[in-house]
Parts: sequence; structure tokens; C-alpha cells
Amino acid sequence: MVVEKSGNGMSKTFQQLFFVLATIFVSTVLGWQDIRKAPYLIYNGNPGEMVVLWQMNKTLTCTIRWGEDTTFSDGVAQTSEYNNDHQHKYVISNLVPGNLYHYEVIAGVDTFRGSFRAAPEEDVSSVKFFVYGDTRSYPETHNRVARGINELYEADSSFHTLVISVGDLVSNGDSEDYWDEQFFNPSYPDIIKMLGHLPYQACMGNHEKNGVLFEKYFPYPFVGGRYWSFDYGPAHFVILDQYTGYDPGSVQYEWLVNDLASTGKKWKFIVLHEPGYTAGGKHPNNVMVQNYIHPLCTEYGVSIVFAGHNHFYSRAEVGDVVHITTGGGGAPLYSPVKQGNVVVAAMENHFCTVEISDKLLHFRSISDKGEEIDRFSLNVYKLRPYDVSVSQFFAKKGKDSLIVLSRLRNPFNRKVGVYTVLCPFYSAKQDSFAMFDDGSHGDDGVGDGLWGCGMPVPDFEDEFEIAIAVIDSEADFSFLSYDQSRFTTIGPVVLEKFEITSSDTVPNHGDRLKFQFVLKNTSEEATARDVTAKVSCLDTFATLPVVVTSSYGDIPPGTAAVGDRKQYIKFSNTAPDSAYARFRVDIMSGGSVFWVDSFSVLITRSSAGIGE
Repeated sequence: MVVEKSGNGMSKTFQQLFFVLATIFVSTVLGWQDIRKAPYLIYNGNPGEMVVLWQMNKTLTCTIRWGEDTTFSDGVAQTSEYNNDHQHKYVISNLVPGNLYHYEVIAGVDTFRGSFRAAPEEDVSSVKFFVYGDTRSYPETHNRVARGINELYEADSSFHTLVISVGDLVSNGDSEDYWDEQFFNPSYPDIIKMLGHLPYQACMGNHEKNGVLFEKYFPYPFVGGRYWSFDYGPAHFVILDQYTGYDPGSVQYEWLVNDLASTGKKWKFIVLHEPGYTAGGKHPNNVMVQNYIHPLCTEYGVSIVFAGHNHFYSRAEVGDVVHITTGGGGAPLYSPVKQGNVVVAAMENHFCTVEISDKLLHFRSISDKGEEIDRFSLNVYKLRPYDVSVSQFFAKKGKDSLIVLSRLRNPFNRKVGVYTVLCPFYSAKQDSFAMFDDGSHGDDGVGDGLWGCGMPVPDFEDEFEIAIAVIDSEADFSFLSYDQSRFTTIGPVVLEKFEITSSDTVPNHGDRLKFQFVLKNTSEEATARDVTAKVSCLDTFATLPVVVTSSYGDIPPGTAAVGDRKQYIKFSNTAPDSAYARFRVDIMSGGSVFWVDSFSVLITRSSAGIGE
């Protein structure tokens, strides 16, 4: 017999047995003896129904009770297993749309309690939901992400709705062991809690392999393959299957065209696994999504395409369509590259939230540490500020003036007012300034879509986020597009000095020396937060073997700080005698370049050996 070894040295057969025994052991420790997969929810597209599923370790008849409180007085039913693997399913029906329900499953000697909110009425204008994916590999990480989701819906009951998953639930979808160990493992209580309280609406990823077990555990009402669509309040969701043909002329493609053309919902979303526009990483842009799916998004008004596959967060903007990569649910993270249409990228485990309020949509991505990664707003009129710029990134408080410019997408030629909104980091002193498209406020010409305004710099030290507000008075509609640009009145933070820390401290031709830099915050009042800096060469007399970004932490006013990393600089053998090599220092706060300084180094000719 040939025994295949796994990466940790165990035979695959033994490893599978270990997974099964470990799952049974943990279930017993937690008080489960008969349940194998705890009750979880899926939504079948009918606002009056919710589907509850679970799996047992043996053949048993189970009882499910439900109601609008924990007396479970609305209904009770007995369930028997279906298929051939001790699975149970019950469709709770006659639900009042939007109401909160509690349910209890009595399964052998085990009892599980959960809750859900019935889908909203079809004509409601507001709804909230979660989006994330690529949960495979590290259930500990997935559990942290799920904890953040649980905490949010518990704090805000309007988020007690559903989860959209972009696939890759487990590492090997053809193996029962991975479903037991990675996705339904009872030793990760926040995952189990999330699945038992929020219906889980997933597309299939490549790691679901042939999809047989994916369909077994997530029996959505597929149209064909593993694709289908459903409405949820003002939103229409299309779940695509990229492992069934979807090029023009295919059954899935023709179904998609008809589906998008038929829906009357204001907000349309496509959910798939492999993104068309993403931030590099291990997997490139999916050309079929670019060539076939994106044009349909433009034609039929799809607002966001949700995808995963690359294990990070990124946002790409292509015309009026936003492409989100949200692959940070638990798979090993990849390093993103901010390129092409990508405007935000972050190597973080995370989940996303979407809040729809009639004509407005607010989006956030939140790390497993509870920190905001990204946020933006959309509207049904496709109004969108972009290419926002400020004339200076550092300005003297109360003395300088700035020009802010912004282009505005306005495909329906709405009559709007546009405003620059200043949002200080430390202070609550917000201010706003009207912008004009008249050729007289720093903008190019009348009615060309470039808006501008001049404004005085506030008379206090702070870091300022520039938001753009758009008001459509005819439709009684307004929105704020956050964090479009930044500037600061703190500092400046300057290069106070540099030191050569190599054994050879004299820069000669051909030397490769190690430099350390000291920065100083010359501010009178405010701390420069999260300061980093990097060096670049301004001429050919020197090169940087590897460019490093050095961190200085928070620098209080009037204080100097030493960077945590040193920079190697290689001086040219061919530089003129007694030549000066010039360098630029970009100094950042919170990742934004606010200050720029420079220095030069005299290169002297020497007959001594090359330095360190």
C-alpha cells in the first residue's frame, strides 16, 4: 500500500482520522454528543422563509421550534434525516418580513439555539449586510473575523441580516474532513454563532473543487451549475459560477443578461470568486470578468462586483463600477500591489459592511482588529467625486491658503452643489467651502466637470482629511465622499541630521555605507502621528541597493526621533572628484506624504579599500 505523506509528516489517512476524532472530541468537550455540524442558515430568496440545516453523527429524529421570542411559540416540527449522511433541513415559513425570530434545535441529547431576522419586505428602501470570503486554511483567523461580525450585529440590530461570501470556504472542498475541521468546527464558537444567526450566501470558489460537497452543505435554489440570484429589500444579488461556462453564448451568460435586464431593484451586486480588477498578489486580473461581466455591469447599472481569490482587501474603480476583492477571511494573506484601477489595497484579515439607505450606499472594510481599512459612498445617480487634489500637503496654520480641485462624474447631468469639507483629525472643528465649475476658482473652464475652490488654512495645528459633499436640491439628496485627500498644519517634520553608522564613516567612490536618520517635529502644539520616512536619490552619483521605510512612531512637538531601520547607500565609482550626491526624504504621517526634506553627501576620492 502506498501511503501519501502530508506536510507535517503524518500519513493522509492518519491525518483524516485525526481530524474526525478531534472534531468528535471537541464536540464532546463543548457538550455536543450527537451534533456533527451545528445548525446554520441559508436564505432561499423567499422573504417569508428561512432554511435551517444541521448534520448529526447518527440517525436520529430531531425537533425544531421557533417564534418571535425564546418561548418558541410560533411553531414546532419533527425532522428526519435526508440524503445518506445524517443531514437535517427545515424550511421555517409564514414569516413576517423584517421580524426577528428565535429558534431551537433539539438533536438527540444536544440543544442549539439561534436567531435570524426574516428578509425585509420587497419595497423597503434600506438594508444592511456583511461581505467577506476566503475563509479556508486558518479557522482561528476566521473565528476572529466572525467575532467582529457578531459584535457588530449585536451592537446594531439592523445588521442582523445576512452574510455574502465570495467563496473558498475550505482548502479542499472535495474532502469531508476539511468541512468538519475548517468551516464547521465547533471549537471556533464565533464561526458557529455567526452561521447560526446570519444566513450565509456563498458563491463557489476554486477550492470548493468539483462542488459536490459545496452543494451538499449549501443547497441554494440554483438555476444551473452553481449560479442563481435573489432579492433582499432594495438589493438584487447575482451569484455567479466561474467554473461553469460564462462566456457570451453560454447558458449562464444568457441567463445573466436576462436576469440583470429583468430586475427593477435600485442596487445590483454581482458575487463571484475570481476578480476582474484586483491588486496583483498571487492571482492576476480575470480577463473573462473584464471582457464579459464588466460590460454587463456598465450596461445594466451594477454598483459593486464582490470577489475574493486574492487574500487581501482591495478596491478598484472602473467607470461607474466598483470591484471589491475581499479575500481576508482566514486564508494565508498575500501582498497587494496598488496598480491600475486600484485605489485602495491592504494586506489585512477583514470583513466588509454595506449600508443602503434609499439612494445612498455606504461601504466599509474592517480589519479583524476592529480598525477601518477603507470606506466610500455610492449613489443611484452615479455622482462621484474623483481625482481630488490639494495645492499643498503642508500649510502654515492661519497664514497660507489652499486650492482644492475635484472632478465629478455626473452621467445624468444632475444640477448639483459641490463643497469641500475639512475634517480635522484631532479637533471637531469642521468647515466647508463651496466649489465652482466656472474657470475662476483654480479649475480649467466653465462646465468641464472640474470643480475648484480657494480656502484659508485653519489657524490651528492638525491633520485634515478632505471630503467632498455633493447636494442635489432637486431630488432632496446629498452625500459625503470621505477621505479624498489630506494636508497638515503640523510641523513641519524635518530631517534634523543623519549619521553614518558603518565602520568607514567617510563616503568614498565605490563605498557602500549604512545611514541612520533623525527627524524632528518643529511643531509648537501637535504631535505628528505614525511618522515614517524613506529616501530616494536625486542624481546618478549614488544608488539605494534596497529602499527601506523607517518608522519613527508618534513624534511630540519640539521632539526628535531616530528611525527603526537604516538605509544602505552605494556611491558611484564614476562620480567626479569631490562630487555631492543629493537625496530626497519623503516624510509621512499615517501613510500620507506631508513633508519633504533633502540632504547631500560629499564623495571624496580615496586609495583606501571600499567601505562596508
